[in-house]
Amino acid sequence: MNMRADTLRALHHGPELLVLPNAWDVASAKRFAALPGCRAIATSSGAVARALGFEDGEQTPREEMLRAVERIAAAVELPVTADLEAGYGDPPGTAAAAFAAGAAGMNLEDSRGGRLLGLHEQVEIVRATRAAAPELVLNARVDVFVRGGDDVDDVVARANAYLAAGADCAYPILAPDDVVEELVRRIDGPVNVLVKPGVPLDRYRQIGVARVSFGPYLAEAALAEAERLAAEALG
Repeated sequence: MNMRADTLRALHHGPELLVLPNAWDVASAKRFAALPGCRAIATSSGAVARALGFEDGEQTPREEMLRAVERIAAAVELPVTADLEAGYGDPPGTAAAAFAAGAAGMNLEDSRGGRLLGLHEQVEIVRATRAAAPELVLNARVDVFVRGGDDVDDVVARANAYLAAGADCAYPILAPDDVVEELVRRIDGPVNVLVKPGVPLDRYRQIGVARVSFGPYLAEAALAEAERLAAEALG
């Protein structure tokens, strides 16, 4: 049994907003874990991929992504939830492997190859993924907005269907700020919101968002600062 999964699941229902720094390697994970108030860590598929020499969008071989997750999970005592994209062609197998690697949770996208999957198709994928890793905290990503759509009713329907199929949290990525409150009100479970570094979180706390994560933005900020320092030194 992975006790960290139980801890992570409970954090979705606590009184405090769950803030998940997204790590991209062991060093960043250990830095984040040492911060006061950090209760769990996420990975970023894009940031991990680039650290490994690949690009986002399932360009990283699954085995390499899982090895990175395993190293990160082993390096910290906090729960780690892994961004594993659309499951690399085998979402149930990927979920089982992630749990075996020490991950407490997993993101699962509902688009593949730039295409939003049909609702019923993704519901079956979520159901099979849940069955393959019953303890894993499953964060079901809803890609309507990231694929250029704006149908809030579709987002809500997808989120609620995935939750009913066994997901623990819904993640309507890139939701416009003016619809987040409506989504929280209409989605029948915890909601994850993507934020950028420095964005005030008080409003998300007030409207009942369960968790926020940063995707690749922390890695991008770190690289931008390193680039600035190097450029300054190079004159």
